[in-house]
Amino acid sequence: MNSKRKSLPTTYCIPGIFRCALLGTLLFLALGSSGVRGAAKDAITETDVSISDYCLPDDPNELLKVDNEMKAFFAARIDRRASIETKLDEIADAILSEKGLNFRYERNGVYDVREAFRRRRGNCLTYSMLVVAIAREFRIEAKFNEVIIYPRWNRTGGLILVNGHINVRVETAGEAFEVDLKANNDLRVSRSSARVVNDARAFAGVYNNVGVYRLAAGDRMNALRLMEKSTVIDPSYASAWANLGTALMFLGQTDRAQKCYERALTNESGMPAALSGLATLYRKNERIAEAEKFERMVVRYRERNPYYLLSVARDELSSGDFKSARRHLRRAINIKDDEPELYELMAEVARGQGLDGEAKRWIERSKKDAS
Repeated sequence: MNSKRKSLPTTYCIPGIFRCALLGTLLFLALGSSGVRGAAKDAITETDVSISDYCLPDDPNELLKVDNEMKAFFAARIDRRASIETKLDEIADAILSEKGLNFRYERNGVYDVREAFRRRRGNCLTYSMLVVAIAREFRIEAKFNEVIIYPRWNRTGGLILVNGHINVRVETAGEAFEVDLKANNDLRVSRSSARVVNDARAFAGVYNNVGVYRLAAGDRMNALRLMEKSTVIDPSYASAWANLGTALMFLGQTDRAQKCYERALTNESGMPAALSGLATLYRKNERIAEAEKFERMVVRYRERNPYYLLSVARDELSSGDFKSARRHLRRAINIKDDEPELYELMAEVARGQGLDGEAKRWIERSKKDAS
């Protein structure tokens, strides 16, 4: 089958889209022995507050349910007799254009489609659910599509986040289309980097991600309830088990965390997030030989995490190893160049080496990124 990617017109790119919290398979990862210092500068935002006034439906099948008001709205804007390609354009236009919903991006806005329609906003995952729901109303076999993206690391509420991505895929005789709220810069755009997933996998991601947000906001009880529900919706979803394990470890429930990591590895042998979590757990419990075994297995994985590199550099600075600390910080900055704490620690390293002029430049850079 010949495949082509259907991109939205550039007029549909929403401001701030490149900072989009692309959810799909959101993983938050253990840092290793040093932990996280402080919270991200955007830990409390308007969108964080908005989470508290909305609850996901208990029945995941309600996530895509379209009501009569929605049916009438889209029926007036989409031609049922048009080709699939035209219908997809009209669906996107009906959702995003000023004459349609004028849908706006909200970083943490994970809603069912009726709530998204009412609020006229949501994040990338919510947008994908809305497209899937409306497309199916017009007899288009739209499916969720997991896409590999270049890792984008963030930190919020003391948690480290790395984002996955889900968009919408429609296949017809001879061609395929993808509808995506995000510009394609970060997507690894080959079919080998994406796979269609069933509704259960997408729904599990929804509950898992809202659980992460609840945990970051300090709502531990609801966070665990939502993350546990994710593993029930799709018990084969390794990322959900790994995330639940990390949440439990974050809350000090190490025995339960270990079982979750082991379940993740049963579902996906060699999963780096689960291996890294077990390594951290064993080191925390002073099971050093086992910790070192797992750490050797995830060296490359951890060295792609700028916050892990930051924690290593901090330990090296404390022991006076300025050269190694500098090397790890440079690697971290190459991965994530908008984290002020990396520049602040680099300034400390420079001062330790007697390079006051360089330290001043790093501090100026950290203030620029913090603004």
